[in-house]
Amino acid sequence: MNTTRLNLGCGDRYVDGWHNVDFGYPDKVDERVDLDGPLPWTDVSHIYAGHLFEHMSPASCLSLARRLLDCADPAGCLLMAVGPDVPIAQAMIADGTFDPTYHSLDSIIRGAHRWPGDEHRWETSGPLVASMLRSAGWPVVSDIGIAHVSDFWPVADRTPQWQYAVRAWYGPAYRGQSDVHPGEPIRTS
Repeated sequence: MNTTRLNLGCGDRYVDGWHNVDFGYPDKVDERVDLDGPLPWTDVSHIYAGHLFEHMSPASCLSLARRLLDCADPAGCLLMAVGPDVPIAQAMIADGTFDPTYHSLDSIIRGAHRWPGDEHRWETSGPLVASMLRSAGWPVVSDIGIAHVSDFWPVADRTPQWQYAVRAWYGPAYRGQSDVHPGEPIRTS
C-alpha cells in the first residue's frame, strides 16, 4: 500500500489529504493499525504524530520510530511530532502564564481520559522525544517548538505553548539542509 502523508494516532482529528490512522479511537479513520505491530506502508514522505507518543510506552515509541524508517520514501521522509512538554507546562504554571481553561497539569501528565486509551504513559518533552528519534536512527532531528510548526502540518490546536514540536528528517535529499521549511516539497536534486 503506497501512502504519501500519514496522520498517525489521528483520534477525532480526521484531515483530508492525509492518510488518517488510529487503532482504538471510535471515529472516522482511513485505516486501523496497531502501531505496535507490522506497519503496512511504503514510500511515505510525511508523518505527523500529533499527541501520539505520550500514549505509548517509551519502548513502544522507540520501536515505532525505528519501524517508520522502513516505511520512508527513498527520496526522503519528514516527521513532525507534537505533544505535551511537561517541563514547559510546569514552568508556565510557576511563572503564571499557564492557561488552565482546557487542560490541567494532571491531564497533561496523565491524560484526559476522554475515551479508552486516552491516558499518558510517560512525561514527554521536546528534548526527550528528540533524543528518542535520534536513538531510533533519524539522522536530522530538531526540537523547533510549537510556534515554528508550519500550517502544512495538521496540528489540532497551536494555542497551548506547552506543546513540544520535534521535526525529524530521513533520506538523502536534505543531507546538510536541516533548516528546511517542513511544508516544502521534498527536493531530490
